[in-house]
Amino acid sequence: MFIIPVGNRVDWKRPPVVTVLLILINCFVFFALQGGDQRSAEKAANYYFSSELPDWELPRYANYLEQNGHAEDARDFRQLLDKKDSYALPVMEHDTKFMYELRAGRIITAQDSESADWSAQRTQYEAMASFTERYVYRVDEPSILTAFTSAFMHGGFDHLFGNMVVLFLVGFMVESVVGKRLFLLAYLVSAYAAIFMFSLSAHGGSLLGASGAIAGVMGLYTVIFGLRKIDFFYSLGFYFDYVRAPAIALLPLWLGNEAYQFFNNHGSNVAYMAHFGGLLCGAAMGGIYRWRKPAMIEQRYQERDANEQEDQSFQQGMALLGAMEFQKAHSIFNALYEKHPQDMNLARLCYRTAKHDPAGADYHRAALRMLSLPGTDATTSQQTHEIFHEYLNIAKPAPRLAPDLVAKLAQRFAVNGQFDDAEKLLKLLQRTAPQHAELPAVLLAMARGHYRAERKESFKETLEAVIATYPESKEAATAADMLRVA
Repeated sequence: MFIIPVGNRVDWKRPPVVTVLLILINCFVFFALQGGDQRSAEKAANYYFSSELPDWELPRYANYLEQNGHAEDARDFRQLLDKKDSYALPVMEHDTKFMYELRAGRIITAQDSESADWSAQRTQYEAMASFTERYVYRVDEPSILTAFTSAFMHGGFDHLFGNMVVLFLVGFMVESVVGKRLFLLAYLVSAYAAIFMFSLSAHGGSLLGASGAIAGVMGLYTVIFGLRKIDFFYSLGFYFDYVRAPAIALLPLWLGNEAYQFFNNHGSNVAYMAHFGGLLCGAAMGGIYRWRKPAMIEQRYQERDANEQEDQSFQQGMALLGAMEFQKAHSIFNALYEKHPQDMNLARLCYRTAKHDPAGADYHRAALRMLSLPGTDATTSQQTHEIFHEYLNIAKPAPRLAPDLVAKLAQRFAVNGQFDDAEKLLKLLQRTAPQHAELPAVLLAMARGHYRAERKESFKETLEAVIATYPESKEAATAADMLRVA
């Protein structure tokens, strides 16, 4: 049985930083650190069989099997030794109880004559071990470090891919509600809880993979979202479908599935009890959070719902734009822009949908908004210039350029070397608002534009005009200084 929540989109304005970071770390560990495992294993195996370790360890392992009541396994193993089969090494190393005893010095003891040489060679051999061998969690050799590192390692690409898909689908939804810190804490604590539960139910063996930690995130998800209905995809063999149900309903289904698989899939390599432990831990953390921070959860629900509604409105606006329902689309984009006045994409969409009615108040408002954009980057400047010409050509009954905007545009165009338009706007400002306070600044901007364009005569003439026309202004003093330097 496979059940996973679906249907929500990522709000990239508020990106799921921790979710993405965890995915990147898992991928880095797998491709960069575990990627060299095969080469390391080959190098270590070559060293092992060129050393004296096989003569000291492999026969003792056969004796160990026999002494512990595994006579048949001992006989099979001795057959491998007789054939000098290199497979004997992984057979021995996968017996975690024996390896624990071996490393503890209870197989080759200090009283054995070869003890010192064996210890040196064993140390050198283990230093060549692959990243996975060194940092995987072993039940018989528990370690806080390997309990942590194993939560970021995977046994193969399919293992990694499946885990990362689930982490992304569930992670970004949980992170958007509980926040980055609790989400990261839940992931890490659940990883340890998964290790703990696995250790209780496993007799030896090792564990690696992010499944337990991700299960914790899934458990947290069900409790945090509680009775809120969500869409989820489920598969039963070859049958699959989508269902809408309360999120909390997933918790007993997930727990029941893991318990059923544990008791009925003996010999499976899947750590069902690790998943079970992670789910319980995440659910417990979700319960504590709901108890301690109910108002915070409700606030984030409201923010999340508002974001989803805005996303839906945006998509509806784009659909109306595609259907050339410009007035309806403009109403939607304009309402969104009023909530997000810094969103330039919405400002452009407002202008695009309004210009199909050049006599309407919406078009004049949208055009003047675009012409008033503060940005000085090349893209904004080019866009402003294009919209200026378009507005002059199609606005009805005439453009509605206020003196302040005329002065601002004149300076922008002068700085960008668009002198013809700057001159027109300067003359318009002189004619309609001869006492405007920005006139000296417009002239000075014109002079600077001429200087950058290496128009020396125009540069000097404009500076002289500033001094002559506005002798008491600060721009006149600046112009005088520029003339002396020139």
